[in-house]
Amino acid sequence: MLLENNEYLNQILQMIDRSDVDWRQLDGRAVMITGAAGMLGSGMTDVLIALNENYGYHIEIYTLGRTESKLRSRFGKYTDRPYFHILPFDVSKELKIEGKTDYIIHAASNADPAMMAKYPVDTLLANVIGMNHVLEMAKCCEAKRVLYVSSGEMYGQPDDTLEHGFYEGYCGYVDYANPRSCYPSGKRSAEVLCQSYISQYGLDAVIVRPCHCYGPTMTATDSRAMSQFFRKVLSGEDIVLKSDGTLERSHCYVVDALQAMYLVLLKGGNGEAYNIAEPGAVASIREIAGMIAAEKEKQVFFDLPDETEKMGFSKVVRAVLDGTKLVKLGWKPMYAISDGIHCTMEILEKIS
Repeated sequence: MLLENNEYLNQILQMIDRSDVDWRQLDGRAVMITGAAGMLGSGMTDVLIALNENYGYHIEIYTLGRTESKLRSRFGKYTDRPYFHILPFDVSKELKIEGKTDYIIHAASNADPAMMAKYPVDTLLANVIGMNHVLEMAKCCEAKRVLYVSSGEMYGQPDDTLEHGFYEGYCGYVDYANPRSCYPSGKRSAEVLCQSYISQYGLDAVIVRPCHCYGPTMTATDSRAMSQFFRKVLSGEDIVLKSDGTLERSHCYVVDALQAMYLVLLKGGNGEAYNIAEPGAVASIREIAGMIAAEKEKQVFFDLPDETEKMGFSKVVRAVLDGTKLVKLGWKPMYAISDGIHCTMEILEKIS
């Protein structure tokens, strides 16, 4: 149970105290989180629990996921609190909840490369149909706001005119003949659906586009490269890269990402999208692997991927996001990439 780890809990509490988020807006409100057992959704839930347990807030928390046992395992004793509610969630079906919901955080999505390669149809439809069901529910219960957790992958391929990172108004090439495009295409479609509900029904919705987030909330089944690096090193093994590792990406420690998402939820402009990317945390996959391996004096080796593994790889050659807009909103990230990697390793080692 992650919140029982003092280091992680202290990070959450420090983030709450130091951030520019007006947390009082959540007191006395009902908040629903889809994908509450996932990496970002579970962290968002942790913050709400901390506000209730440590600050005396009264927030009704509705956690939605496909498997109740996973939610109970993840949140432990807090699932028995009167304010904590678990609801089965199937994105292919209509979403209903009794009573009023003030804020909806839609973080349910298949972001696992291996699953994208194996189930591209499910990945695409889950993004679009799931988003529609969430927005329909928000419309029916007159929610104050919906926060959609999109992805930096929605930008597609950068072109020669992009001097710095992807900015929020950029739209790059996506190869629609490639099944791997199910993920960025689904995210783009879901974002357009948000804008359509705003235009047609007067809904209030905001969007975040996270970069490659990491931290102790990573799930045990996450097949993304960084998650695998941590698992390998913690099991006493060296890291084996399935590429030359030259791809550059933006990174963000999960606690900083949680601060960003709540800042956008409570302060962002209706219909606006915000990148989540710590400006100083740009590194290649090879560099990241080396930093993680060095934590436990392990080595990095290289091996060619098989065809199934290749299908799950993004074709983007430089996935760097410009986080200027979010910083102007008031975001103050706390963790440099070296600090975030060290914190992740320490916490995962203690809870494993």
